[in-house]
Amino acid sequence: MTNQTNVSEDLARRLLDGLVHGAPDSVRALFSGPADIDDPFAGRQIDGGFERLVRNWGPAKLATIKSTTLDHLTVGAKGRFCGAEFTLILDKNGQKQHVNLVAVLELAGSKILKSRLYYRRARIDGVQHVRNRILDEPQNIEKFFPVLEKYQTALSAGDAEAQAATFAPDGRFDGHGEHRDLAKGLGMGIYEGREAIRTVLVQMFGIIDDSAGKARVGANLEKLNIFADERTAVLEFNIIDPNHPTNRVHAGVAAYEIDQQGLIKEARVYDEAW
Repeated sequence: MTNQTNVSEDLARRLLDGLVHGAPDSVRALFSGPADIDDPFAGRQIDGGFERLVRNWGPAKLATIKSTTLDHLTVGAKGRFCGAEFTLILDKNGQKQHVNLVAVLELAGSKILKSRLYYRRARIDGVQHVRNRILDEPQNIEKFFPVLEKYQTALSAGDAEAQAATFAPDGRFDGHGEHRDLAKGLGMGIYEGREAIRTVLVQMFGIIDDSAGKARVGANLEKLNIFADERTAVLEFNIIDPNHPTNRVHAGVAAYEIDQQGLIKEARVYDEAW
């Protein structure tokens, strides 16, 4: 690991540990200025509201957190951003539940400037939510891996075949939802292999087309932050629904891991749109 990777990992682990244990002073010490956290339950909180957020953090307040594991860490933009992907194991009323969480950190050396947390609230409170806009202006836009340009083009065009073709034959799509059937309204689950991915994309685009009342609408994605290391790109985005009366926005983040053949080995998507 490089020194910046070590620093980023340490900050991400300590941030999550402070939230799990409800320790505002420990969390505040990680920031170079005002503590700045955007959370699915509490929204964006800076200093004053931040202390309430930490003491009453949704996953720890509504369940008991038994363990946290850092699964993936992506540091990009010369150390200015990192995406830390965690798995939390919860005890919710005696039932085991897991929550996948991404902490996107904006960094200044050994301190955090801002942090944005992404996870599916429905895993905790049992209700499907829409995460409203988090970012308004692009933060850092790097050139995608070539296969991700094809992926995004197909996504915008509503082309399930072309989008599925960007995955390795044994590729994996993890939407961190609770069901493989989108008609259940519980989010996209895990799909193994290109054919399974193609099948769910056909269903997803069908739902979008039905909502719009016309075919091949695709997903209107607003890219707001892209950073990458040698094999993984992290994208913070808004999905904008032009067919909704208020142009509804779904905010989220995705991590795309690329294999040695230049295809998508795994797409890990964290939003609440499906």
